Amino acid sequence: MNPSTRLGKPLPSLSRAEFLEYLNVNGYTEVTIKDVLSYLDKYGVDFSAPQDVIHLFSGVKRGKRHLILAVRLLLNYCETTLGYDKKYLDSLRAAIPKVRCGIDLKIPSEKEILDSLNRLEAVPQKYSAVYNLLLDSGLRLVEGVTLINNFKEVEEINGFFRCDIGKFSGNKVAYYGHFSETTLNQIKDVKEKIGVRAAGHYFTKNGYVPSKYLRKFSFDKMIELEVPESVADFI
Repeated sequence: MNPSTRLGKPLPSLSRAEFLEYLNVNGYTEVTIKDVLSYLDKYGVDFSAPQDVIHLFSGVKRGKRHLILAVRLLLNYCETTLGYDKKYLDSLRAAIPKVRCGIDLKIPSEKEILDSLNRLEAVPQKYSAVYNLLLDSGLRLVEGVTLINNFKEVEEINGFFRCDIGKFSGNKVAYYGHFSETTLNQIKDVKEKIGVRAAGHYFTKNGYVPSKYLRKFSFDKMIELEVPESVADFI
């Protein structure tokens, strides 16, 4: 993938630097970003129709799961950040093969989530705030901890609140965490810095639904409520 790479003839050139910035701001790890770019470089993204996508994956014998992630992230970037036509991108998404194994598909039930929430009153305030923030927003643990540790002014929108986590400097698109008033009040009450590893260890050790599954639960609920996949992924 390079600055002149094209995602099909109808679409303009894609900037590697801006796509890299999108991945960074969305909280993907350095390892994942390197993997995504490597697979896009190896296989290219020169497709303009669903049949091209099918042809692309038909030639992949190893690492298909990694290429699926890379292509999906690229399509989401094209929709949420560059404003490409959703129907066209959805036609390409539909041609991406379904992964039947090798991915952790566990999504916690509402009962499991409620059981964890009902036990939050007994945990330290900082961990309760983190947990509720992750569930409200769908943020990753590292993003939620960063938001609380660097908490600043929030904006109220239709009874909910959002806090600016970062921006894409190239196109001035902001990246936010969204949460309820209850969670906002909990965040304001946190008086000490939170460690990412310490928080994750605490939830796991005490039998709470792990933070990574809170994100999956939030994403699944947004899709269930007909929020577009690209928007749910961006949020």
